[in-house]
Amino acid sequence: MADKRLFTVVEAEALIPALEVRFSRVMQLRVSLRNLYRLMEDAGYPPTPEMLVSEGGSPDVVRLRGRFRALMESLTEELAAVEEMDVAIKDLDLGLCDFLGQMSGREVWLCWQYGEKKIEFWHELDSGFGSRQPINQEARAERLLH
Repeated sequence: MADKRLFTVVEAEALIPALEVRFSRVMQLRVSLRNLYRLMEDAGYPPTPEMLVSEGGSPDVVRLRGRFRALMESLTEELAAVEEMDVAIKDLDLGLCDFLGQMSGREVWLCWQYGEKKIEFWHELDSGFGSRQPINQEARAERLLH
């Protein structure tokens, strides 16, 4: 990415409503995909990459394969829409995203997890969720300006 977008907390928080909608869909799609995967596996047609690109099979296999492809395409579109916002997706299971920001002159990740209503944590670029630290009032007042 040539031009890195640096977010302030306020700018990142402005995207939370859209992210909540996207991640709600992502979570629903992932549940549907897991259920369909089990159904296909139980029917003797596990959705391997080879099977998903093949065209033949019984009407049931064709229907299941088509449904699986459609769900995967929808999931891919949702994730692409999040990435187009310049948001880094870190963990789909947790709905964890990071926004590139700046604190005290250095780049950091502003951290958000699906379900959180505000950006309240940050971590260093080379660390992850386990190293999240609360955004203190001083940094919030500074608005993590870039």
